[in-house]
Amino acid sequence: MYKNFIFDVYGTLVDIRTNEYENSAWSKLSETLSFYGVDYTPQELSETYFSSCEWQMRTGAKNFKHPEVDVVEVFRHLFENKGKKAGKSLATHLAQEFRSFTTQYIRVYDGVLETLTKLKKAGKKLYIVSNAQSCYTKQELAKLGLRKYFSGIIYSSDQKCAKPDATLFNALINKHKLERKQCVYIGNDPVTDVDGARNAKIDCLWIKTNLTPCDVSPKLAPKYTVSSGDFTEITKILLKK
Repeated sequence: MYKNFIFDVYGTLVDIRTNEYENSAWSKLSETLSFYGVDYTPQELSETYFSSCEWQMRTGAKNFKHPEVDVVEVFRHLFENKGKKAGKSLATHLAQEFRSFTTQYIRVYDGVLETLTKLKKAGKKLYIVSNAQSCYTKQELAKLGLRKYFSGIIYSSDQKCAKPDATLFNALINKHKLERKQCVYIGNDPVTDVDGARNAKIDCLWIKTNLTPCDVSPKLAPKYTVSSGDFTEITKILLKK
């Protein structure tokens, strides 16, 4: 019987649409940075931002097959590029501002709160392993009323690598001293979630949602699949195991 239920966030618990290529977002960010004496045109700002992300990915590739960006460091670089300095607190705040500019909608999928409540009442421990920026997702989980359900969270931005790298799953397993055979991972992505969990030797339930790639299949078969996207099916399947 599974004691530990580990979840992905975006596309699994949370439905979200963002657009970092929207011109208006860069105009808003350019105006915001100007208050700190950091002057960019919207186009220059977007080019510098993505260039910084690419540099982090190239540097991270020396250590990980699937490196991850830390957006807080990107914002610190945006200041440094103009001869200014931003501490972690300010860079985090500005990154969160940018997130608000680029988010078109965000909501919890139907059935998620009901399912998490049932699992908690059944005595299960709930965790998160997600390809996510901690400075974004901490706030969003709290805002959406999800944070209180989870005993531990691993963010890819903090680990400098992303799923499907087993490093993220191992970080959670080691930190909370979990037994893999007592764990099941729930996610929507065939590669980062299904292959990632299976690479880490953890059973996986693949839930197909509106954000699941329709033209990609996992290389490693999930133990369970919910093709309907109905989150309430999770308890029907897994509480019997």
